[in-house]
Amino acid sequence: MKREFIDSVRQDLQTYAGCADANARKIERYCTDLAIEIEELNKNLTKDKVSIEKMDADYSLSKDDFGNELFIKTDSVGNGQMTCLASGCQRVPLTAETKRQLKLYESLKPTFLHMYDELEYVDEIWLFETKSNVALGRIENDFANHIIPGLDGTLLYDYGLTFYDWFKFVDKQNNPNRKALWSPMAFIEMYHQLIMHLKAPVYENRYSDKEEMIGITTAHLNLDWLMADTIEKSAVKMMIVKDDSTLIGMNSPAKKDIQLETHDPNNYSNANPLDPELMQKKKRFVYETLNLEHEKADEISSFAKKVKSEFQFSHYLFGKSYTIVREKAPEMGFNFVALLDNVE
Repeated sequence: MKREFIDSVRQDLQTYAGCADANARKIERYCTDLAIEIEELNKNLTKDKVSIEKMDADYSLSKDDFGNELFIKTDSVGNGQMTCLASGCQRVPLTAETKRQLKLYESLKPTFLHMYDELEYVDEIWLFETKSNVALGRIENDFANHIIPGLDGTLLYDYGLTFYDWFKFVDKQNNPNRKALWSPMAFIEMYHQLIMHLKAPVYENRYSDKEEMIGITTAHLNLDWLMADTIEKSAVKMMIVKDDSTLIGMNSPAKKDIQLETHDPNNYSNANPLDPELMQKKKRFVYETLNLEHEKADEISSFAKKVKSEFQFSHYLFGKSYTIVREKAPEMGFNFVALLDNVE
């Protein structure tokens, strides 16, 4: 195989990997800046001066049989929604003070809209403030119809509705440097998209003796969108494999010959996104089906191992010989991989 061709493919992989890394760093910076802006807002404004006089007319209120309440306003914005909500539950009842906190956060809407327009491949941006159980989100999907009264965000992991505990993942005990962190794995979220998830902690009295983490800012990086703007543009067989051997996806040329199952959101389109059994099905798919080292044939598991350590090697997959070329995007632990047909 001509060296010039391999070098050309490697250059494409480097471009795609560089694009992914640059975008990841930008998302991290924006979410961190948003977290600091929220902290400054809480510190500098007196909530008792915030008027909630017109909120009842702007928001809808629903209740369940247990007295839990959902106080929500959803505005159509571009190709999605801007949602503001407070969820009254046993841990945090819906009070006038809660409404004032939510009203205070409404001033952040321009920041959310600007972030969404600026960040590529992001389909959701959120503030989850756990102290008051309120949230703001700029989202691509119809979020309002999936929220029930009294939903306590801190218990979503306990309900079996998330892959891991978002809040504990970045709290002071697990994240003493208070950094924005990417999710430890790619996962399938409520709208059945395969994503990576960045979380930045939001503190009250940051760096003081009274310091308390009161929530997170988050952004969802839609991996199908990332692949469409990188490897899908190539006529060469390409895939993205995470450091933990999760197959993020393959482009169209690769799917013709590489007989590996990839994520398809249509497989869950008719299912209830709040069904814990569905989440368990998604977890098994990510942890087992997409993991190239989990109970896979030797040719697949050995391929996954080599991808972690070698930048170019030869390998047989599904009866064909390939020269494998790999470039690393370290921010999220992605390996951009090309599979070049060997002429035998």
